[in-house]
Amino acid sequence: MRARVATPVFPARSCTDTAALRAPYLDDMLAPVAGEINLEVIEGPDAGKQIAVDRAIVIGRDAGSDLVLDDGEVSGQHARVTPAPDGSATVEDLESTNGTFVNQNELEGPARLDPGDHLLVGISVLELRTRQDIASRASAVIQIPPAMAMAEREPTYVNPEVHSAKLAPAPPPASSGDVAHPTVDKYLDVKVRRRAQLAPLALFTLVAIALILYFSLK
Repeated sequence: MRARVATPVFPARSCTDTAALRAPYLDDMLAPVAGEINLEVIEGPDAGKQIAVDRAIVIGRDAGSDLVLDDGEVSGQHARVTPAPDGSATVEDLESTNGTFVNQNELEGPARLDPGDHLLVGISVLELRTRQDIASRASAVIQIPPAMAMAEREPTYVNPEVHSAKLAPAPPPASSGDVAHPTVDKYLDVKVRRRAQLAPLALFTLVAIALILYFSLK
């Protein structure tokens, strides 16, 4: 009679356990990889400008930077952003004048930059975006709400007379003997005019007194 070999019995694995084992692999497959992340200027003078972060890129005002910003508060070479294999990036401040901020926190050294994070250099705000972000929304530029938009208008705090005098054509140059300034005289009060007229006489009198004292004491 043949002996029966016992078949090993393995505990049944639930669907939950299987999903837990597969989750890390799925996350790795879905995570953006280097070269699939972009930096977009969402606020500032260069709003809408984008660059693929497929290598280490330098952000700055110099023409030689990878991402050139027309921002007076940005240094020539302000910051460097380097992609990471997991779809994030590392940002470093290049000893800029005004510092570099990630999500409103100033950098003290290299820092991690994840998709959706905001990078502040000067007055420009940049956002790290994935290919999926761009597919769902082409641009993340912050739009000014129509209720807050204001049309240009003439300032009301300027004296109309001064404004009209500034726009009026300049009078022809006065001769050397003409000391009158009609454009300025109308803004001077009576006391100031009298002082201006008496100033040469007072100066002459002081010079005469000084000469008299000098010769009398000699």
